[in-house]
Amino acid sequence: MKAGVLGVVDGTFKVVDSFAETVTEDGHELERCLTIDRVFSLPSGEMAFEGRAAADAIANETATTIENGEIHVDERERTVTRYAEFVGIPGEFVVVDSGDGAFAFDFIGRETNSSIERATIDLDEFVAAREGATPWKAGFYGPAETDVNGIFHGEDLRDEMGDVLENSSLNQIGLSDEHDGDDVKMTATRSGYVELYRPSSFDSADFLEYIREEILPSLE
Repeated sequence: MKAGVLGVVDGTFKVVDSFAETVTEDGHELERCLTIDRVFSLPSGEMAFEGRAAADAIANETATTIENGEIHVDERERTVTRYAEFVGIPGEFVVVDSGDGAFAFDFIGRETNSSIERATIDLDEFVAAREGATPWKAGFYGPAETDVNGIFHGEDLRDEMGDVLENSSLNQIGLSDEHDGDDVKMTATRSGYVELYRPSSFDSADFLEYIREEILPSLE
């Protein structure tokens, strides 16, 4: 796993246990499941975990039928199952594969008697700390809702962003940088999404180490 939404743990725990349960909501029996597939060591020696979560929910859908030459539109309930994959470091942070998978934060938090909140990344601070990095994407917004906002793309935006960004704030960034001797190409958003495109050899352990060393110091 090399991409996902970061959640920061408020609490202390060493392990996460799998669980499966059935709950009743509005007369419907719904299944919930958290599975820990792997516990492994990071390059630095700390333990990490990887797993999956799934949860049933009731959704309303519109069904259209034709009967005896008449059109009927009805609202019907059906059960849908949300699914998420995640990796994390016990007592520190968890990353889920998408924003839709943030329900896994609640599952893990409940199982470990902790709270996991989606992170906010201070991208201005993150970029300022990396003077040697090459920005290839930058999304920004002005100090007021009516100000200009947008996204720049290019090979090197250091000299091209100009005065536009000086009075604005970053809401997403793409950088090419160096990390522990590796050439890293990444992107991140203020709302906590982080993705590593390069090196292709990076695995979940490398991804977690990158977040711990490079992203966590720039959280708001």
